[in-house]
Amino acid sequence: MTKFRLTLADVCRDMRKHGVKMTAKTLADGIEAGVFPFGKIISISEGGIRNILILTKDYEAWADHYLKEETA
Repeated sequence: MTKFRLTLADVCRDMRKHGVKMTAKTLADGIEAGVFPFGKIISISEGGIRNILILTKDYEAWADHYLKEETA
């Protein structure tokens, strides 16, 4: 069964498999800035910790388009 949602670590791991160097901080910054449309900031704590929602279907749709082009 496929997971309903992914963590930053899950996405970074998959991006690295496709040759994209990515850290959790860079990914979170990109999601917050709107660079990566597959994630949403749900909340930010007073300490600045971001709660991020990444739905598997949204990431997979993005990855199918962008990562396969990059590695093809």
